[in-house]
Amino acid sequence: MAAGKMDRQSRKFVALMAVLLGAVAIATWGRARQTNRISYTKHLDDRAVVVDGTEYTFRDLAVYLAYQEQEIAAQAKVYDLEHSEKYWNAHTNGQFIRVAGKNAAMDMAIHDIIFYEMAKQAGTSLSEQERDFVRNQKLDLWNDLEEGGQVRLGVSEAEIGALFERMALAQKQQQIYADTQGVDLREYNMNGSRYTELLKEHTYEVNEKLWKRLNFGNITIE
Repeated sequence: MAAGKMDRQSRKFVALMAVLLGAVAIATWGRARQTNRISYTKHLDDRAVVVDGTEYTFRDLAVYLAYQEQEIAAQAKVYDLEHSEKYWNAHTNGQFIRVAGKNAAMDMAIHDIIFYEMAKQAGTSLSEQERDFVRNQKLDLWNDLEEGGQVRLGVSEAEIGALFERMALAQKQQQIYADTQGVDLREYNMNGSRYTELLKEHTYEVNEKLWKRLNFGNITIE
């Protein structure tokens, strides 16, 4: 009996140690992930993605990162005003919302780069009315940033304005291209079937070494 009790106690001890060691490993991994993250502003002029042979920096993606952060932040407040971090760390379609938002920012950027280059080749330009609309969009985002968010974004208001113009030209060219193909504009949205086929005609390579470590969710938001 004594030997049996000793065996049971030994097994319990081993099981308890396994649980404790697992908890320590998870905590260590979590801290490693935190410390392994990179500061966005320190890599503004580093390569974020190469599309059709042209390099684009993290600075070029500023609008998309800010937009996605602001969108998720607004949703997080509705989800849990007092503990918005819960929403950022929630899962959707097998992915953390934080990660999904960051990936959406990259996908939007690649989408707009492709259509912007098409716009340049076609000689597409914005009307004065469209430029006014772009300026208002830029002001909306710029003013929506939390106190200090503009500084943390690391780019000037003028740079944001130029990025918004690029986005507007891409959207206009998307409409023009969809019209020439005789399909609805939405077919060439980021998740549209026609865009998925168009994307196959282009090359792109994300700088995963830095992109995976980007501290998304803490760029314009503290």
